[in-house]
Amino acid sequence: MGKKKKNKVEFEIVDKFDDEDLFDDCPICRAMKLAKEEGRKPTLAELKEVFKKAKEQGAIVGGEWFEEEKK
Repeated sequence: MGKKKKNKVEFEIVDKFDDEDLFDDCPICRAMKLAKEEGRKPTLAELKEVFKKAKEQGAIVGGEWFEEEKK
């Protein structure tokens, strides 16, 4: 039997959003687009607020970081 040939896979990690990735009807996308236009990344507080708005509109969101701190 001959040698098995291994496929070489190359990939690139992309840490950017293009305008086509952001939709006007999504609170999260609008916040990401605004932050991009201002040359910054959204803050955790901003993200929590827009995820809350998205949830109110019917999006499935959640996770530990999203939940309110309980004291």
